[in-house]
Amino acid sequence: MNARLGIPLSYPADLPDTLEFTGEFGAEVNSFLPFIYWLFQAGLLRDRRILTYAGMAPFYFFLAPDQMLEKSEPRRFVWPADRPAWLPTRDDHGVRSREFECFPDYRSRYRDGSFDAAKPLLILHNKYSIEWGQRPVNYLSLDLLQHLFTELGDRFQIVYLRPGILGQLFGYSPDHQPDLAFGDLALVRRFPDIWLFDELAAEIRPRASYNELKLRLYANAWCHITVQGGNAHLAALFSGALMAIYHCFGQEIRQSYRDGHFAYAAQPAPTCMICRNADQVANAAAILRGCTITDGHALIAPEYAARAVALSPQAQCGPERMAAPAPGRYAA
Repeated sequence: MNARLGIPLSYPADLPDTLEFTGEFGAEVNSFLPFIYWLFQAGLLRDRRILTYAGMAPFYFFLAPDQMLEKSEPRRFVWPADRPAWLPTRDDHGVRSREFECFPDYRSRYRDGSFDAAKPLLILHNKYSIEWGQRPVNYLSLDLLQHLFTELGDRFQIVYLRPGILGQLFGYSPDHQPDLAFGDLALVRRFPDIWLFDELAAEIRPRASYNELKLRLYANAWCHITVQGGNAHLAALFSGALMAIYHCFGQEIRQSYRDGHFAYAAQPAPTCMICRNADQVANAAAILRGCTITDGHALIAPEYAARAVALSPQAQCGPERMAAPAPGRYAA
C-alpha cells in the first residue's frame, strides 16, 4: 500500500510496458494525462514509457526524456468502448473526479513572466474545421471576431490562435478533421496590436516548441475566449481563470462543463461562462472587460454578477441543452 495516497501497489500490475494514447486532444488532456501523472506521483509509473503524438512532451514535463515516445500519425476519434481497458476514465465526456487521476499544475510550472505586457493577456482561440463529418459548427464568425477585437483590444493584449491560419506549424499534432480556409487573417491584420500565435511560435523556435509556447502563454493569462473542443479542455487546467466558451453543439453540454474536469482539475477552478450563441459571447466579453485580476484570480465585477450567473454551467448545461441554439446577430 502506498501510505501517502492509500493506493494498492498491485494496481498497475496489468499495465503494459508502454502506455499508448490514441485519440483526440481533449480526451488526452482530461483522461489519459491525469492518469499518467497520478501514476508518476504515486511512484507507480516505474520504468514504463508513454507513447503519444509528436510535440506533446511539454505536457509530460515530469517524465524523463527517455520515457517519452512520439508518433507522427494524425489524431483520430476513438469510441470509448475501444479505448484501453486499463484506462480508469474511458469516456472523456463522462469524466468525474476519480481517485486514479491527478492533474499537473501547469500554471505553476510554466508561469515565468515572459509575456508580461502593459495590458493583461487574453487568449482568443478559434477553430474552423470539419466537425462530425459536416461543415464547421463551433466557431467565432468574422463579424463576431471584429466585435471582440474592437471591444477588448484596448483592455487586453489579445493573442489570437486558430489552427491552420498560417498552415500547419512544426510541433502541432493535426487532427483527422481538417482545418478549412477562413478569412480571419485579413481581419487580424487590421488590428496591428493583436499577437498572432503562429507568428509568436515562429519567432520563439528553437528556444521553445509550439506546445511549450502555448503552455507558457496560458500560464501567464487569466482571461480566455475559446470554442467547444480540445482547447477548452486545456484552458480548464489553469487555475483562477475567467473563460468564455462558445458552445453551439457537442457532448460537453450534458455534464462536462458543470461536473467534469472543468470543475475540479485546477485549484481554484476557472470560472466558466457557457455561451450558446454569438450574442452570449458578446455578453461574456463585456464581463471579461470589467473583470479585475488579483492574487491569481480573475474576479467578476459586482455589476456583472447576475449576467455571469446566467451564463454559468449550472444555468446552461444539462441533457436537455444538447440542441443547437439560434446563432444570434453576430453569426455569419
